[in-house]
Amino acid sequence: VLQEFGLPDGQFIAALVGFNIGVEIGQLTVIACAFLLLGVWFGNKPWYRAYISIPSSCLIALIGAYWVIERTILA
Repeated sequence: VLQEFGLPDGQFIAALVGFNIGVEIGQLTVIACAFLLLGVWFGNKPWYRAYISIPSSCLIALIGAYWVIERTILA
């Protein structure tokens, strides 16, 4: 599957590590932006935890659980 992304054959491990680091940096950037937009501005509001933090955490947990089930049981 990873060959479709154009990873070079001779340096597969280095290319894979570089690709993974790039993906992780992208994820951290999205999380940092979300934190700055929501957490810093609205973090002290009384409704923030009930309406933003907990539902977002539950959604992330449900997506993670779905992926685990999809990749282990349904595979």
